[in-house]
Amino acid sequence: MKSNPSGQILIHIRCWMTSTASRVRGLMARHMRFRALAWCPAHNARSGLPKLLITGTLASSILFSGCSLSRKKSPDELQYADGDKPISSYRGHNTAIEYPALDNITAHAVSISSEPRSLQRRVDDEVREVTLHEMMIAALSHNQIIETSALGGVGSKAVLTNPNGVASVYDSAIQETGILFGRRGMDAALSDFDARLASSLTFSGQDNRVNTAGLPVLQNDGGAFNTSLSKAFATGATASVISNWSDSWSNSPNNVYPSTYQGVIGAQITQPLLAGSGVEFTRVAGPTNPAFGSIAGVSQGVAIARINQDLSLADFEIAVRTALRDIENAYWDLYLAYRLYDTSVTAHESAFQTWREAQTKLEVGTLKKAEELQARDRLYETKSNLELALNQLYQSESELRRLIGLPMNDGTVLRPSEEPIVAELRPDWQASLVDGLTHRVELRRQKWQVKSLMLQLDAARTLVRPSLNAVAGYNVLGFGNTLGSQKVLDPATGTPTNSALGSMSRDDLNSWTVGMQFSMPVGLRQARSQARNYELQVAKANAVLAAQERSIAHDITIAIQDVAAAYTAAQSNLNRLEAAKERVELLEAERDVGTLTLDLVLRAQASVAAAEGAYYQQIVAYNKAITNLNLATGRLLEYNNVYLQEGRWNPEAYDDALLRAQARTHATDNPNLRSDPPEFASPHPIGSVELLTPAVHDYEVLSP
Repeated sequence: MKSNPSGQILIHIRCWMTSTASRVRGLMARHMRFRALAWCPAHNARSGLPKLLITGTLASSILFSGCSLSRKKSPDELQYADGDKPISSYRGHNTAIEYPALDNITAHAVSISSEPRSLQRRVDDEVREVTLHEMMIAALSHNQIIETSALGGVGSKAVLTNPNGVASVYDSAIQETGILFGRRGMDAALSDFDARLASSLTFSGQDNRVNTAGLPVLQNDGGAFNTSLSKAFATGATASVISNWSDSWSNSPNNVYPSTYQGVIGAQITQPLLAGSGVEFTRVAGPTNPAFGSIAGVSQGVAIARINQDLSLADFEIAVRTALRDIENAYWDLYLAYRLYDTSVTAHESAFQTWREAQTKLEVGTLKKAEELQARDRLYETKSNLELALNQLYQSESELRRLIGLPMNDGTVLRPSEEPIVAELRPDWQASLVDGLTHRVELRRQKWQVKSLMLQLDAARTLVRPSLNAVAGYNVLGFGNTLGSQKVLDPATGTPTNSALGSMSRDDLNSWTVGMQFSMPVGLRQARSQARNYELQVAKANAVLAAQERSIAHDITIAIQDVAAAYTAAQSNLNRLEAAKERVELLEAERDVGTLTLDLVLRAQASVAAAEGAYYQQIVAYNKAITNLNLATGRLLEYNNVYLQEGRWNPEAYDDALLRAQARTHATDNPNLRSDPPEFASPHPIGSVELLTPAVHDYEVLSP
């Protein structure tokens, strides 16, 4: 019989094969001979156990012999008592693509978006003039997930390839509320110092036979109610208060009272003196927990949680800075797309006008067919460039919409209303370098990392010592056959007995403990290895900090070079554009009088379009270079008037904070208590930038 998943009982009828039956008969014959030997008179004194053993051996041998020799039936050969039924719960695979049972709400920007504009859908939508500052405000207001530019085409955006790694407005709060090792927030770190209340109420009973005359069954019943309150302190000490009560009843004739109450009320304290002692250690590593020491390390304290929060804020600031840089680049890319489109329109109109004139001259016989075809070739070339420029305009506008969180098409067309900077900018090298080494967020983040590792190194060195704890405890004991009543008389003295609660105040029953606890792994190998590991991490972090400073100096150098190169190239292309326009005017005048071929005019018109496009490309590159310079010097957010600030709390939170501040203000300080730990944070940059090379302001500009 076999039970299937649906609860039906399946009856399998198997037939023994002839060869199997013959082998079973041989086994039975051998077992019968063994049974005859086992039942000889010499071994029949205690026949119960051998009889049971032989019977079990014979049955198991026959059973396993049949199982090993039987052939497994295929599903088609089996017949069931209830007939054939369609199989509904069978699957011929183990893994398949499935979808979560989640019905999410479609993003608002997607649900209200219209069909996007394209070369096949050219619509005359309303033009919306926008400024760069307006686009930045929209991005900071709309986006909960910080969008950045993506390279690589479809599917390469970070929100698709690495959704857990993208920056968001929730990251700081996620870090603040973290509870995992290495990523604990302030609340989780402070929770180690919360008082812990534990309580238990249990009842028990036991009836047991004992080897005692006159007492066939010993009965014991009891109950226990235990309560404790423990707390860890910043010095590394742990203190606890206990209240344990028990009630026991027994029918033992040796007991004075059949039912008694016992109670203990006491307090214990343990203070580390060597390893794991002191406020400096606890604020970095947290309270000592031997059970998780090798897992948690020395990074579970309040100070490290605070630094982790600052690291999270630095990551968020980097993400916001990158997003603003991408928005500014996308804004100028859209400006360039409009300029290139206008240039393409002008070039196409010029080519069309030239072709019309060529066609007219061809009809009157004053122009060769080849020259008319050349004009037509130029016409379709400019038409193709015009279409590609229009498509690039559509894509640039869509990219700007994506970065600021707008729908792909809301019935309006974004068009930049600001003109790019065309004035010459000559950055000061040393001033830019000082700004970069002072205000770059990456350096601040790495300095936080170095500070965190230095604090952990000091805490790890504290553990390279034996564990020596001072312990003390005092308990008040209580005993009585009642918990609170004193009406029961003592059978020996005839006086009322003390209750368990009353005996605590009158019987002077107590216990106390004072002493030291010492433990030390011989060699302190793990503690020394941990300290050495943090020494290496600090060395690496300082080396990374120096490498970052070199990289920032390189970024500033490249940015200054790009600013100079873009401005110089823009001026050259402007001169080229003016020359090309003047050339077209002269050539068109010669063409009109019939002294010039059409080929030179077409080439001159193409040169004007190329020069104009190159000029605007360099102007946009110049503005992008200025943006990169502000980013390299750490002034991009300040340049765009963007500042990060904590959001508003509940009004009750401000009231609670004010009450605590007033309480601290009116409190009396303990002159023997050092309550101010060394500061490891500052609202302003610490230190100065040392540049050994003197600044050079007067230099000769070499002509190219």
